[in-house]
Formats: sequence, C-alpha cells, structure tokens
Amino acid sequence: MVFFNPESYVDVAAAVIVASLVVGFVSYLCGFWNAVIKPIDKTTTSSTDSSPLHSSGSPRTQSKYQSSKDDTTDDTVGPLVAPRRRHSTGGPFQFAKVAKDFIKNRGGYRRQFSEVSRESLPKPPTEYFEPSDLPEIPQNLNPEFFYLRHNIKVLELNSDWPSESGDIEVCDYDAGDFVVRIGDPDNTMYVVIEGALNMFILHDGKEYLVRRLEKGQTFFSYLSLIDILMNKPSFFRTVSLRAAQKSRVAKYCLKHFYDEYQQNPAHWARPVQIVITKLLHVTMTTLHQYLGLGEELIKKRLDDRPLDEKHRNISGHSMRLTGRSRPRQRRLSSSDATNEFIATAIKWYSELLGLTYADGQVLLTDKIHLVSVDDGQVLVEQRCDDDPSLILVLTGGLILTQLADPEDEDEVIEPWQAYVHHKEIIGGLQLLSNEPAFFQIKGACQTTVALIKKVDVDRLVNIKPTIALPIAYSVLRRLSSFTRAVDFAMDWVMLDSGQAVYRQGDLADSLFVVLSGRTRSVDKKTAIAEYGRGDVLGMVEVIQKRPRSTTVLAVRFSQLARVPEGLLNFIKMQYPQVGFRLVRLLGLSYNDTRRDQMLPPVFTSDSQAADSIAQIKNLHTVAILPASSDVPITAFTCELYHALSASFRVLRLSARQVAIHLGENCLEKLADFRLMHWLNAQEDTFPLVLYECDYTATNWTRRCLRQADTILVIGRGDKKPQKQAFFEEHMKMNQDGIRTRKELILLWKENASCPRGTYEWLKGSWFSGHYHVRAPDRMFVHLEKDEYDESTIVTYYEDNVFGERVNCNSDFARLGRILTGNAVGLVLGGGGARGASHVGIIQALQQYNVPIDIVGGTSIGSMIGGLFAEDPYQDVERRARSWFVMMSSLWRKIWDLTYAHSAMFTGAGFNKTLQDLFGTKNIEDLWLPYFCITTDITSSEMRIQRSGPLWMYARASMSLAGYLPPLCDPVDGHLLLDGGYVNNVPADVMRSMGARAVIAVDVGSATENNLFNYGDSLSGFWVLWRRLNPWAAPVRILGMEEIQSRLAFVSCVRQLELVKKAPYSYYMRPPIEAFKTLDFAKFDTIREVGFRYGIHAVDEMVEKNHNLRILMMPDHVRNTVAQRHRRQDMSRSRNSSFTDLAAQVSRIPSMKHQPNRDDHQQPFNEIAEWEDDQVEDDIEFEEDCDDSEGQITRSVTPRVDMMPRNSAAPRSPTA
Repeated sequence: MVFFNPESYVDVAAAVIVASLVVGFVSYLCGFWNAVIKPIDKTTTSSTDSSPLHSSGSPRTQSKYQSSKDDTTDDTVGPLVAPRRRHSTGGPFQFAKVAKDFIKNRGGYRRQFSEVSRESLPKPPTEYFEPSDLPEIPQNLNPEFFYLRHNIKVLELNSDWPSESGDIEVCDYDAGDFVVRIGDPDNTMYVVIEGALNMFILHDGKEYLVRRLEKGQTFFSYLSLIDILMNKPSFFRTVSLRAAQKSRVAKYCLKHFYDEYQQNPAHWARPVQIVITKLLHVTMTTLHQYLGLGEELIKKRLDDRPLDEKHRNISGHSMRLTGRSRPRQRRLSSSDATNEFIATAIKWYSELLGLTYADGQVLLTDKIHLVSVDDGQVLVEQRCDDDPSLILVLTGGLILTQLADPEDEDEVIEPWQAYVHHKEIIGGLQLLSNEPAFFQIKGACQTTVALIKKVDVDRLVNIKPTIALPIAYSVLRRLSSFTRAVDFAMDWVMLDSGQAVYRQGDLADSLFVVLSGRTRSVDKKTAIAEYGRGDVLGMVEVIQKRPRSTTVLAVRFSQLARVPEGLLNFIKMQYPQVGFRLVRLLGLSYNDTRRDQMLPPVFTSDSQAADSIAQIKNLHTVAILPASSDVPITAFTCELYHALSASFRVLRLSARQVAIHLGENCLEKLADFRLMHWLNAQEDTFPLVLYECDYTATNWTRRCLRQADTILVIGRGDKKPQKQAFFEEHMKMNQDGIRTRKELILLWKENASCPRGTYEWLKGSWFSGHYHVRAPDRMFVHLEKDEYDESTIVTYYEDNVFGERVNCNSDFARLGRILTGNAVGLVLGGGGARGASHVGIIQALQQYNVPIDIVGGTSIGSMIGGLFAEDPYQDVERRARSWFVMMSSLWRKIWDLTYAHSAMFTGAGFNKTLQDLFGTKNIEDLWLPYFCITTDITSSEMRIQRSGPLWMYARASMSLAGYLPPLCDPVDGHLLLDGGYVNNVPADVMRSMGARAVIAVDVGSATENNLFNYGDSLSGFWVLWRRLNPWAAPVRILGMEEIQSRLAFVSCVRQLELVKKAPYSYYMRPPIEAFKTLDFAKFDTIREVGFRYGIHAVDEMVEKNHNLRILMMPDHVRNTVAQRHRRQDMSRSRNSSFTDLAAQVSRIPSMKHQPNRDDHQQPFNEIAEWEDDQVEDDIEFEEDCDDSEGQITRSVTPRVDMMPRNSAAPRSPTA
C-alpha cells in the first residue's frame, strides 16, 4: 500500500490535468483539420450536417435557425428567434465549429449567447397604480351645496337636493361650541365646510369621543330618514357634537322630505331600501361579523309592550329573558274556521302596513299563507336566502337568535333569545336588503303565523309603494339604542373609480370594511393586493398607530364602512369580549401583511406577463367582452354560467335580458336612473353577476365595463389578433375601466393539441393575465348560422346543458375556480432523479379525479410540472421517461465535459435534452397557468418565472451549481441557478398567486445524521481507497452531488417547515430516501414508489378535505346555506411583534365608568320613544305555555290538513 503526503496529491492532480489537456488539444486539432482544412465540398454546412457525429442534433437545430432568419414572425409559435449557440453539442469538436464559424464570418464574429428576440409587452397604464386627484368644487357651486349633494346622492333620488340656498343654514362655531346638544331634534344633516368637529356619546354620565369629522364629512344617521318619512319625531338622547376648532358647518333640515314622500311615494321605495341595506351592510354586519356582537344589536321586545311585561326582567348582565317573559300560547276554540285566521291576518297586516281594510282585502287575500310552527321548530334558517317572507305572528310567539358559523371552528356565540309577539311582523330586514337571513327564527311555543312571500311583497310595493316604509320602520323598532347610536359614528364612504380610500403617509385613525365595489392597494408602481366585498383595510396601521404604508384606491365605484378608532375603543369598553374578535381579525390582516413583505412584488408597472391570479379573488361582477365579431360570446357566457352555478348563485345579464325587464328605453341613455337601481339591486342579491357585453360599442357595453370587478376579453386562439384590436374601441370609450384588470381568454377547439401564438395576442394590448380554454363544439354551432339569435342559444343551453353535471376537470370549471378564488395548485419540489415520483403522484391525482388549476415547480419539479401544464391529458409518463433515459446516458455527460471554471459541464448537452423535450414552447402557451422558481445570483433574490421559453427557464431552475453554468436571463442578463437554493417546495408562492388549496410534493434529500467525522480536511483519494478496500470499515461521507442537494434543502428548511404546517397546504413526501439525486436510470422504480404512495395519500386527502370534495363534486356537496365572505387560513405561527399588536388591540381604554349591558338601565337612546298607537291586546297569556287547558277564545289553531293548499309547510315558509 502506497501512502501519499499532501504534496504528492498536488503532483498527481497536476499530472492528470496536463494529460487531459494534451489529449483534448490533439482531438481539437483533428477536428479542426477535418472540418475546415479538408472540406468535402463547397457547402460546408451540408457536409458537416451529414456527418454521423452531428446527425443526432445539429440538423434540427440548424434548420430551426435558418427558418428563423428567413421569417422572424412565426404565426404559430410567436416571434421566438432561435439563438446562435456559442458551444456545439458535438463534444470535442466544439473548438473546430468555433474556428469554422470564425473563418466564414470573420468580419462580424463576436461573442454570442442565448437571446430571445421579443418585443417588450405593453405595460399597465399609470392610472392602474396612481389615484386620481381629489375632486374640486365647481366654481359655480358653493361648498355646502357640493358636499350636501355628494352625501345625499347615496339615496339615489330622482331630484338634486338641496336645490335652493334657503334650505341650507351655514353657521360658524368656535372651539368647544356645541353644534348638537342632547335633546335637539334629529332631523338635520350637518356637513363640515371648514375646521373639524368631535362627536361624543354619553354613557354613565360621562361623554366619550368616538369620532372626529374633518372637512367634507357628514354627521347624520340615514335611519333617521325613516323616522322623518313616518312623521315620528325623534330627539338626541346621548349623542352630541362639538367644534374641535374654529369651524364652519352647513345644516340642511330634512323635514320637507316628508312632504315630498306624501306627494310621490313611488320615488322613495328605492331610498328606503338603500337605508335598510346600509343598516345591514355598514352597521349590523360590521358589528356582528367583525366585532362579534349579536344580542347587543336588537331589543328583546318592542317598546310598545305593556309596562309590566316590558320591565318584568330587567336585571342581569346580558338581558336574557326568563321563562316568564316568553310568549304564552293562544288557545282557540274548535268552532273557529281557517277563514277567520285569514281575516285576522288581513286586518293586522292592513294596520301595520298603512292600508285600509278594504285595500287589504283586495290586495292581501290571495297572498297570505298560514303556517303552524311547533315549539322549537325552525321557521327561517340563519344565513338562508331561499324565498324570504314577511312574517306576522297570529298566535303564540317566535324566537330570534343567532348561531355560530358552522365553518368557523373558533367562533363561539353564547345563546341568546329575543321574542316576537302576536301582531308583530318580522322579516323586513331580509326582504328589503335582499341578503341572507341575519337571524334564525323558530317557534317559542305552538304558533300560527301568516306569511307573505317576497315575490308578493314586491308586487304589493309596485301597486302600493307606501308599503315599503312601514316594513322598514318595523326593522327600526327592533334595533337597540346601542345600534342607533353607533350608526351615527360609522361613516358610509362612496368613491368613484380612481379616488383614494387613503394615501400613503396619511394618519391611520380608522379602519375600513369594503361593502361593494373593488379597491387596490399600491406602493409606488407596485400593486400589492386587491380587496372586494367584506375585506377589511388598514387594521394593522390603526393598531400600531403609524402612518399608512400603502395607498388604497377604488378600482370602480365602491362603498366602504369607516369605523373610527374612537368608536372601536368605546365598543371595547362597552363590551370587552370584542377585544378577542379584534385579535383574530388582526391575525388575518397581519398574516397577509407579512406574506406580502416576504414575497416579491405581485404585480408591478414593469411586469410583462405576470399572471397575478392572487388578485383575482372575491369577485362579484365580471364583464365578458368579445375581442372580435367571430367570438361566440353568448355561448361562452352560458358555459361559464353553467360551471359557476354548481357552487354559487350566478346571474347572467345581457342587453336583451335588461330590455325585457326594464324596456328598450333604459338602454338608450348612458346613465339611466332605473337601470342603475336595478343593476345595484341584482348585485346585492346575487354573489356573482356576469355582464355580457355587446359586439359593438354601445351604452350597455360601457355600463358593463363600469360595473365590472374584472373584464374577461374573449378571443379566438386559432385566429390571429386583429391589427386594430376590436376591444380597444370599447375600452377607449370608458375611462373608468382603465383601472380594472383585463384577463385574456383564448378559445380553442376541443381537438386542438396545444395553444400557439399567445405572445401575438399579449403584445397587442396590456393584460393582467391570460388563460387558455378548450371550447366544446356546441359553442360554435350557432355561430356558423346566418343569424346569431341569443334567445335560441340560451334555450338550447337551458334544455341540454344546464341540467348536466359539471365536469370538474373541464377548462370552464378551472376558469370558474380561478375567478372565484377556489383554485387548486400543484407544487412539485426539487430533488434530482427522485422527481420521477412526481409522475406517480400526478397519476394518482388523475385517478382520483382531483382538479389541478395551477402548476408550479422547482428544479426537477419545474420540468415535470412543465410537461403536465403543457397538456394535462397527455402521457406525462412517456415523455418524462424519454428524458430520464437521455439523462442516464454516460456518453452524453462525457461529451459535455469542459474545463471546470464555472461548472463541470458546458450545459449544451443538457440544454439539448430540454429543447428536444419542449421544443420552442413558451410558458404563455401552456394549457395550465405555470411558474417555476430560479435563483438570481446577480441580484441575490428568488425569481418567479411566468413567461418566456419553457426549456430555458426549466433549465435555469435545474442548474445545479458546480454541474451546470448559470443561465444568462435573455431579458436582463442576470445569472440564474437552481431554484432549490431559495425555495425548494414553493407552496407559499403558489398560495400568494391565489390558490386556495395547495398540494405540495417534496422529493428533496432527507436529513441523515450518521455521517463520518473526518475532521477539518478530506482527501478524495482516501475516500476512494476506503471504498475499494474490502477490509476497511465503511464510512458515510457525502459526495459532491449529495452536498449540493443538501445545500438546497438546508437553505430553505425554515420555509419547508412552514409549508408542512400551513393550513392551506397538503404536504406529501413519497418514501424515496433510498434513491440518489443522479439515479436517473431508475425512473420506473421511483415512479412506481410515487404512485403507490400517491394512491394512499390522495385518498386520505380527499377524505379529510371538505373544500376539495366540494370542488371535485360541486353538484353533490354544495352548501345550501349562503356563506358570507371571510378570509380564512390564518397562520398558526406568530412572533413577538404580533403578540404586541394583539395586546394593543385587546386593551380596554382606561375609563372611569364601566359599562352595563342592560339597555333598560341605560340613558343610551338618542332617539325618542316612538309614540306608536297602542296595539289591541286581545290575547290572554297563561303561565305555562304548554298548558292545553288554557283559556279558550274565539278561534282554534288549524291543523296542517285544515290549511289552504297554498299554505306553507310548518318548517319553512318556502315549502
């Protein structure tokens, strides 16, 4: 045995290197002689290509180059010009080819590298990121007129009020002066012209500041308008207003609105509905859904009950009524007939709705349905929106209560009850707001009720518009004094497109809840996120008491609820449990803020093809715009409607449908009053509205674009885009749509193999994203006919398509999931040859019919993911196996060896394998949205590749340092390496792109701790000798490839742990520890391991994941209860900074007077007691509600078989 000292190691290594150089130089000379000095004929290219050494790859490459030179605009693939390579793929003859190229082109030869000759794609307009300037007051209009009209226009009245200066009183106040005192009448709107005002609420003899009103803001509760129209005078009891500094205030008395209402009540039906909708959306939903209040919002009984019953139980912190306060059952004699029930219902309804008895008999007789409700039987389910009704209690009583959200495991609501007695109506809140039921309604005992269904109520309102006001007043009577007071402090903010909710650097003194419309958060030229209905803005900054970090602007006309910080503190003082709900709400906002900070910008002004799916969430209105006249727009809308309606209540609107409902005249004017009202009502009723635009630039098309949260531009992928884009004409006529996202949808025939030419579409106009959709042949049947009749197409779909089960793997189902924020993402991690198990996992997912909407990957996962995204229905296994076979060839590696300056291999051979696999396919041309992760070592950051040549960025994502040289990005020349160094399993990136559920597959190297301790230096020859020596004890020492693989794993171990614990991620790791990074020859074995593991893991995932089952089988697992929007998946991990924020938000302000929740003991009612006429009380109550021997009166409760055929079943008013 020979032992070497360290110096001998160097000598041997140098000798080996010298010998290699000599052999290589001789080979280069031979190649140079054969290729250049002794050419076979004049055409050197032909002779070279015919050589057996180049027959495997060069002809294809050269022909591609030649065709690119002749025609640089390939209509099928896009303007991808094939690059001239510096290195050949022919092993030792690369020097000869370089020399030959120098001889032939000596005048113009220079160093070249891979380039993609692509024009820069259009960038988003400046308005996309910048808010518009503040509106200026017209010179011909006084400030008080401008501000008052701006605040009154929310009521959508036909006339402009105020119209005369005499109606407005402008007053000046010094600091500390009272503007509104306790006891003043509540019939005036106050607007700050100059200065600032402070609003106070009196509680336990002490005033608390709850709101500060700045210039242009209004002090008024729209609920007071109902009192004014009902001619029920009300007065401030606990609310006061004082000047914070020298101020000028405009006062507008609204008493004359009563006279206007009496003259034309039909014009006030919509304003009354708006007031109740504002009450539900702004006040009650905010207090309940975001602050956790429930029983505090309504009274336990109406104020017009007899005094002895009203105060029978006023003690107790929560004001719950005891059994003695429950309504007693009314027992009726057996001689009463059903007709007497109807007569009683008509009489009481007429009194309550302001009708004469004669009108009531004519209008109500055929619209009343009798229902008998048992004790505890549910009459109306909470959050249910199926056929709401107006409910009148005839005998017995009903219970109002609220339940915790069944999908929210953390929400806990203490049981509470409020009671509805005889001759009282309930249900007006749901009827007027067109929203799901806010309360659960059930029987307090054996009860008989009279129902009027919503469709009949609508007809009554059309005949007698005055009916809407008493229904709204019945809602107000049930509101607690706390709710009425808080309504003054909560502001209803309305913004046109481009106006800012707040600007970067502003003082954070309020949080905002989006009620309707859409907003975007921007930081300079970067779009951070978009927010829709139900989202909360600015929470973290309010708690931290720091300036606004971003600017939030309105994408389209939007309405928001402003909750001042002072009001939050007052509510926390009044109800300390609110602090716990605020901590949870803070967690959602804080988690989103941190996620935005950790990830690269989602969308910037410099983005060229950033399909930012993450911002496509919480959509409520979608405009569908044809890009050309040959697009089957009606058929497309019907197909999308069919895919969406399996999980949502969707409304499709076209010009024809609107004309049927409102008449042709409403489409002739750009801003038709009735059309705006009707569309707003539909958006309030349906969670998602599809606006189908016309083929021409009509007023209806402009209205659709103005109402849209996002715009889908539909084009024919198999045809070239028009030079003058068809849809540009539509967009130019509507500047409001300039801030709205535009998504390009390219339609392809079912037999299309793969999309092509997407780049040609993208370079014509700016799009925020694009998607490819296979269109069924039935979509084009009607388009080929001479006359394109919308009614015929809709009838065809109603008869033949809408009844079919939705295929969750169809492209329309995928598009529907993306638009509604329910996309399923598949993330494939890096791990070298172990990535063959990805193929097995994909096959298991396909076997269980699990839909995949977005694909992402790192390293080997980027290659497998690219194959799957290129065609999900193609044989991924066959194509992946062919690549693995090429990678397992030893000769390919030998021919690609080079002097190890940057890497052991030139990378040309590896590039050739990917080029043969993907060809010239671009990422934009993949069927599924796709991304891959690379490491930018030039700027030391992670890159998310969403566009460009697929082979090139897959190669960059697989470039293991030391083996392959970094790839030069053709866009900016940055050096890109394996993405595993920064994010080996990019589930967090997938989540940031909008995937609701993420399937993350990890095939990285497993942690192995039993490694040999070799000290501070290591000789490779010693390791080799230990391996060859059969008598030496085996030692475990990592090789080069294993070290590189571990480097990728260790650098992102923290991120991987977060992925494992993330509630949105389903983590999979096949048992592939026995395989190494370069075991490419074991493809079949590794794939089989992944498939067997995947069958078990996918079965468990589908069984446990309810949301995934809904997406797979929407027709079978669909919830019948309407779900309110709530952002979920709050991260379970928190750090000290969040703990500090939670402590701040839950801290109760230091106030001397502690709250008492009993409304009967509070001087809290700023509204005077309503002077209602006494309701005749002809029903006797017994102590025991279930006593069958109770007092007998004139009528008897009818049995179900005694009721008319049109009466409803006991459980539901819709039965």
